Amino acid sequence: MTRPLHPSLPHAKYMIVDLFAGPGGLDIAATIMDDVESIGVEWDDATCETRRAAGLLTTTVKNVAALGPCDDEVVEANVLTGGPPCQSFSVAGNRKGHQALEQVKALATRLAAHDDAAKFEAAWQKVKDETDDMSDDRTGFVLQPLRWIMEAKLKRGKPYEVIVLEQVPTVLPVWKHYAKLLRGVGYAADAHVLHSEDFGVPQTRRRAVLIAQWDPENVGRRVEFPRATHQRYSKGATRLPERHASKGDQEELLFPLPRKERTPLKPWVAMHDVLTERPRDFEVVSNYGSGGDPKNRGRRTSDRPAATITGKVRRNRVFRLKETRSGIKEIGEELERLTFEEAGLLQSFPRRYPWRSTDVAQQIGNAIPPLLSLHILSSALRLGPPSEDLINKLAMWEPKHSDGAANEVLTEDA
Repeated sequence: MTRPLHPSLPHAKYMIVDLFAGPGGLDIAATIMDDVESIGVEWDDATCETRRAAGLLTTTVKNVAALGPCDDEVVEANVLTGGPPCQSFSVAGNRKGHQALEQVKALATRLAAHDDAAKFEAAWQKVKDETDDMSDDRTGFVLQPLRWIMEAKLKRGKPYEVIVLEQVPTVLPVWKHYAKLLRGVGYAADAHVLHSEDFGVPQTRRRAVLIAQWDPENVGRRVEFPRATHQRYSKGATRLPERHASKGDQEELLFPLPRKERTPLKPWVAMHDVLTERPRDFEVVSNYGSGGDPKNRGRRTSDRPAATITGKVRRNRVFRLKETRSGIKEIGEELERLTFEEAGLLQSFPRRYPWRSTDVAQQIGNAIPPLLSLHILSSALRLGPPSEDLINKLAMWEPKHSDGAANEVLTEDA
């Protein structure tokens, strides 16, 4: 099947435009949902090859800054999502990272202070000039979703009904500030940090998430975030028995259910639950040091979720664990390092996801876990928690139109 030269969103109740879309961590979750469609904006050619192989819609214009909500390919979208690059803020504990956060918050305030399209355009041009002059031009990327939001309201005349933004936890102060600004222009909005393993992702990855819903008559109302379905991992914790949780397990969560609505949490999903072709007992040794000591490598045994999957995942080493006569498990021989398929599974991508081109590890590491996206979208669109059937549908997804190499990717040096 050939894709049209200018793909556009098919008609659905919820039509998403996903900025900085990556290989499809959010889009693939959207496409399995009923009456939801998605089109992504992605600049990286290698990543776009993966999206094409997965059958995901991608705009012909690759640059988020060169598009806007009035353009033909995305004009029908009523939901905006995005995860702008975060490198400028990833070291927010130091002076430069903190300064970048404060700059973006100040510039965002200037952009949201207008209710006239012409005045907003003039403000945007001044802000753009300032961000173009910054030493790290990626700092301005985090303002692009706000530009799209304001242009949809002021230029298109049709505000986005729902907005979902996500990034690393250090960006939470920006999302909290955005939520305040969005309440001032007609949205109920809030932002929190979510833990991926709370939702069945076999990986401990935290994301700062903003959810906003157009509701100009009730901007102060509470915005519901997804509620945990699985046990949260912590170092030294014991994995819960299947379908069992104590009172404390619920009460320690960010969004505990009311007591009358509580159901037992499921145990966290462990690496050996999804990497089923490996020996059941193994240990992953991280490429990174911890505690300031490069020799102190992080370690996770296979009965636990993986540490955060990054673009350096192929550098992690994997060892078999063997049980001694005394019952202690010791490291045995070194096994093959994690494959791209396995790294994708730890991110909750379907097993048959068609990774393509070069730098696949970076594509996987930069993505938002699709299972986490499914829970976030279900909550943001007020559809209720995703059903087990929908979760299974995501896990069993396969590309509809194979190009003859469903699992073939270019390998990279470990």
